[in-house]
Amino acid sequence: MDADTLSPDPTPRSTGTPPTGTTPPLVDLAARDVLAVDGRGAPEDPSFAAAVSALFATRLALGADQDVLLEGTYSQGGSLSSADGQPFDLASPHGWVWRLLVPAPPRASEASVAAEAASSGAPVQLRRQAGQRVARLLHRGPYAAEGPSLEALSAFVARQGLVATGPHTEIYLDDPGSTPPADLRTLLQVPVAPVR
Repeated sequence: MDADTLSPDPTPRSTGTPPTGTTPPLVDLAARDVLAVDGRGAPEDPSFAAAVSALFATRLALGADQDVLLEGTYSQGGSLSSADGQPFDLASPHGWVWRLLVPAPPRASEASVAAEAASSGAPVQLRRQAGQRVARLLHRGPYAAEGPSLEALSAFVARQGLVATGPHTEIYLDDPGSTPPADLRTLLQVPVAPVR
């Protein structure tokens, strides 16, 4: 499985050509407001699809008209805010705990999100995502084949004298409904800090 790097800004407005290679970059992400839904289980479960639909419907209802990328943070039955969970197991998605998110539109408030999300079918919340340093790697291919890319990302983090401070996040660069699985691009990232 190829593990390529991608420019630090994965937004559709990024104009740079993704660099190739196998060394993940370290990227400092700014704090930002996001719309988020927390859940459990496999991506094939109805609650996962409902969360995706609710996020984009709420964002649109709040007046956002630009395309944004869906992000998902995944833990194996553990916390979404620390790296204390069990090792992530791609073969056991029914044990996953996840948080799906999209960037919040400007001027979104807790009240406006609650009002627009009320009929969305999933509990969309406005959250403030703290700034963080992450290691990133571009995975090419099916989601079920991310194992080697996640292992490469973990090995890179260790070689840098860093430790993961939370579970990994996936940023989906392609629509799985219109992109063949072999052509899917998923940006994998993990928050990091120096070993203490």
